[in-house]
Amino acid sequence: MKKMILALIAGLTILSCNYEAEQKILDVERFTIKTPATWTLEKVQGYDSFVRQIKINEQEKVSIDLGQYSSNLNVDNSTHDIITKTIDNKNAKIVKPINFQRGTTGVYFDSLDSQKTKFQMSGIDLSADNQRLLLTAIETIKFK
Repeated sequence: MKKMILALIAGLTILSCNYEAEQKILDVERFTIKTPATWTLEKVQGYDSFVRQIKINEQEKVSIDLGQYSSNLNVDNSTHDIITKTIDNKNAKIVKPINFQRGTTGVYFDSLDSQKTKFQMSGIDLSADNQRLLLTAIETIKFK
């Protein structure tokens, strides 16, 4: 019995280390974020703001918009959970579909600086697993 418990603990330790090894820090010029290693940063044409996207896979992407006119992620509160919290010492609005159904998963920051620069990062209709991964990644945002 003791050997089984020790083997279980050892296995969980290895898995948790492996999870950390599969992470990376994406440097998105204006901020950093810790994501799964398979997620990639892509440049997108922006006209009045700093725009990028994170490619999760061929079907799922996360949009990033930093500027004066970034969306405040105004979602239906009957289908989404809306949470306010502090991330990197800044007030954040986090939205996610109730019970990880279809909808918008993301974060919005209002007035990051004296010029009232806004920031939003969101994915639409992400799988439940990718919603969870994005919500975890959002917690790691560090602005420069």
